[in-house]
Amino acid sequence: MSSLFYSQVNGAVERELKARGAAGVSNRSTKAFDFMLGKMANVVLKAYASKPTAESSPFAGFGVLGGLTPIANSYMPSGPLGYLNDALRPAHRPPPALQDVTVELSDQSKGFMNKASFTIMVFDGTTDLFEIEEIYCKPGRHIRIEIAHPNEAIITDPMLDDDKLPSTKKLQELYPGIDVLNLRKMNEFYFQGRISSFSFSYNADGSVTVTIDAIGTTNTYVDMQLSIDKGPETDSAGTTQTPQVQNLYTSLISEIDAISKTYEQKNVTEFEYLIPGSTDKGIIVGTPYNIGASNTPKLKKMVSLGYLIDYINTKLLVNINESANIICDDKFCFSNVYERLVSANPLEILLWHGKSDIPSDQYFFDSNPTRAQQPDKNKILKMFEKVDPASPGFIVNNEAFPSRIYIDTLVINDIIKKLNDAPGNIDTAPTIKNFLIKLSEIILKNTGKAINMVLVQHPTISDALTYTDSFYTKTVTNIFEFTLPVFATKTGASVVREFSLTSNVPNSVKNMIFGVESWNTGTQKQTAYNPYIYADGEQREKLQREWATKHKTALLELGDKKYDYVLKPDVPEVIEKLQTALEAYISFYYENIEDSIEQSKSIFPMDLEFTIDGINGFKFGDVLNFDGLPKRYTDAFVFTVLGISHNVQTNGNWTTKIKCNPRVRIKK
Repeated sequence: MSSLFYSQVNGAVERELKARGAAGVSNRSTKAFDFMLGKMANVVLKAYASKPTAESSPFAGFGVLGGLTPIANSYMPSGPLGYLNDALRPAHRPPPALQDVTVELSDQSKGFMNKASFTIMVFDGTTDLFEIEEIYCKPGRHIRIEIAHPNEAIITDPMLDDDKLPSTKKLQELYPGIDVLNLRKMNEFYFQGRISSFSFSYNADGSVTVTIDAIGTTNTYVDMQLSIDKGPETDSAGTTQTPQVQNLYTSLISEIDAISKTYEQKNVTEFEYLIPGSTDKGIIVGTPYNIGASNTPKLKKMVSLGYLIDYINTKLLVNINESANIICDDKFCFSNVYERLVSANPLEILLWHGKSDIPSDQYFFDSNPTRAQQPDKNKILKMFEKVDPASPGFIVNNEAFPSRIYIDTLVINDIIKKLNDAPGNIDTAPTIKNFLIKLSEIILKNTGKAINMVLVQHPTISDALTYTDSFYTKTVTNIFEFTLPVFATKTGASVVREFSLTSNVPNSVKNMIFGVESWNTGTQKQTAYNPYIYADGEQREKLQREWATKHKTALLELGDKKYDYVLKPDVPEVIEKLQTALEAYISFYYENIEDSIEQSKSIFPMDLEFTIDGINGFKFGDVLNFDGLPKRYTDAFVFTVLGISHNVQTNGNWTTKIKCNPRVRIKK
C-alpha cells in the first residue's frame, strides 16, 4: 500500500472521465463530439540496437512499423515506390503492417510481468519475411511501442496533474533520463522492453502472420544469474590466470573479510560497519549472544538488506549496458511499526536496534511489567551486546525501515544453494528475481508476516524497480476515492464499455469458511468471511468484545514465547511457536477491530474488471468506487487498481482494461 499501493486517481484522469461520461448526454459541445468521432488510435513500433532513452535520437529506431508510413511510399499503389512497381515489389503486395497490439502492466508484487504482444502481417513473404526476421525475430532486441490518440480524443486538458508523490519525485532524481513530458500525456502511452519470443505461420494466400512477445525492461535484468565475474588474476609468477566466477555469497564474504581485517588491525573483532554516507548499508560481525560455552553461536556475519541490494546493483546489474537498478533504501522504503515486534529467529533475520532505544532485538517477558520482575521471568537476551552500534536502528521516530533489516550471510548461501539444486525452470532458476522472492519468504516468516518485501515496478516510471514492503499502510496524504461513471441507467452517463465483478476464493482461505476462526482477519491479509464487514448494531458490539479478548490473549502469548526463546534460543520448536505468536500479535494488534481492519486494508477475494476508451494515467493502487453496485459493496469495500492492459485493434480502436481488487474498509 503506501503511496505506491494505495493512491488517489490523478485529478486530470478524473476530470476527463467525468467529461467523457457527459459527452453526448449533458455535453453536446464541439469538443464532446470530437471525442466521440475522433477516437482513432495510431501505433508505432520501433526496434533499437540498445535501450532507448529520452536523449536518444528520434532516428535511432529502425524497422519502423505504423505511424505515418502506412500512407506513404510503398503503401501507395502507384508512384516510383508504390507496391505496383514490378521491380521493387513483383508480387504487387504492400509491405508488412502492424495488427493487434496488447500491452499488459501488472503489479509485480503478485509475481506478474509487464509484457506486450503484437502481430505483424507480412503480405509478401518472399520479399519481406527475411527482413522482419532479421529485425523482430530476435530475442533480447530492444523495442519501443507508442500508442497515441489524436488531441481531439481528449475533452479536457491532455496533460496529467503532477501527482506530488514523494516516491515519484525521488525516482525522477535517480532516473534523470526518463521522458517526463510523455509520461504525463493522457492520450499517449509508451512501452519499452525486449523481445522474448516469436512465432510465424503461413496463410493460404501466401501471407505470413508473425506474432511477437516482449517483456518490460525491468523484467529482463532481474532474470540475471547470481554470478559475479571476479576478473583475471595473476599467480605468484605473474602469469595471468583464467577469469574467476563467484556467486553472490562467496563474493560477499570476500568483501566482508576484507573489511574485517581493517578492524582486526585495531584489535576489534566485533563491529558494525556502515558504507560512508549511508544509514542502512551495513555489516555486523560478532557473537550474537552467550548462554554457555556449548550453546553459544559462532561468530556471525550479517549484512543489511540495503547493503545487499546495493551489492547486487554494483556487482551484478552494473554489467548491464543500461540504467539497471533496484531501489531499496531508508529514504524510499518503510514498514509499519509494531512496538513488540522481534524476529522469530534473529540468527537468520535481525531487527537491529542500532543507536535507538527500541528493543526490537531483545527478548524478554514484556506482557506484564510486574510479572517480569519475578525470578522466573526476569532474564533478558540481547543480540550482539558487544557490538558498538553505528546505524540509527530498525525503528526511529515511529517509522520502521526494512532496508535496515540484517540478514545472516549463511541464509544468503542457503538460498543460492537451493536455487542451484532445484529443477531447471524459470521459477527456480538462480536469478536475482527468484533470490529476492525466497529472501522475502524468510523475512515474512520471521516477522510474523508483518513485513512482505516485493519486487515491483514503479507505477509511473517504467525503469524504476523497487524492493519494498507491500504491507506498509501509512499514507502521506488523504486518499479520496473516485466514483467512476459506470451504469447509464443510474446516472445517465457512462464511460465503461464492459464491466464484470466475480468472486474468487483462493485455496488459502477456503478453510476459513466454517469454524471458530472463520471470521478472523488472519495474517494472510484476507478478511474474506469476516461478518463484521456486513454486521451492525448488537452483532458488531459482540464481535468487538470477542476481538478485544483475542487481542489480550495474543499479547500474553507473545510475551510467553519471547521468554521461551530467552531460555532455549537454539530449539527449532521454540522458534516455530514464536513465529505463530507473532502472527497472532500482528493479526490482533489493535484492541479495536475497526482499527485493525483500517490498518491492514485487507484484500477481499473478488475480481472487478472494466474496459474504457484508451487513456493513460491510471496507476497501481489507485482507489476507485462505482455507481450502481449494491450498497453493502460500496460501504464495505474500496477498489484498488491491480493491473492495466492496453489494446489497439487493426481498425485503430484503443481500449484500456483495468483490473481491481476490493480492499476492506469500514464506513462508520
